[in-house]
Amino acid sequence: MYRLVARLSLRRHAIADRPGEFAAVIQPRDSRKSVLIAEDEPDIVRLLAFHLQRAGYRVAHAADGVAAINDVFENKPDLVLLDGLLPKLHGFEVCRLLKHSPTSRHIPIILVTALTSMDDKLKGFGCGADDYVTKPFEIRELVARVRHRLDPD
Repeated sequence: MYRLVARLSLRRHAIADRPGEFAAVIQPRDSRKSVLIAEDEPDIVRLLAFHLQRAGYRVAHAADGVAAINDVFENKPDLVLLDGLLPKLHGFEVCRLLKHSPTSRHIPIILVTALTSMDDKLKGFGCGADDYVTKPFEIRELVARVRHRLDPD
């Protein structure tokens, strides 16, 4: 029995080698909605990740604009929390690029930024953001905004 268990555990994600042979256990895809946090401040990332995971979401992180774009195209998150002032590629530009791409334009983007002027807010909505939250933010409100976009029922 132990030999069989060891053999099965080694083949956990394998596809059957021969007809009639079954791969062991196929892990089901995590059914929780996913949120990409595109933020360069570690304390804010930890805060957001903690509360979003507690609310039942899967969380990924990108520390700069280029990493955020790559993550969106590779992993297709259900929502992006996007800092407006990211290194390597400005958050507004990331938003514009994602909203102009057929493969990512449907993904809701909430800009979370220290840019508080009305011109900045209008620029954020102009680049395609679905929502705009200024820092400092109230974490319960931000989680409610995420929930509203991902679980509107």
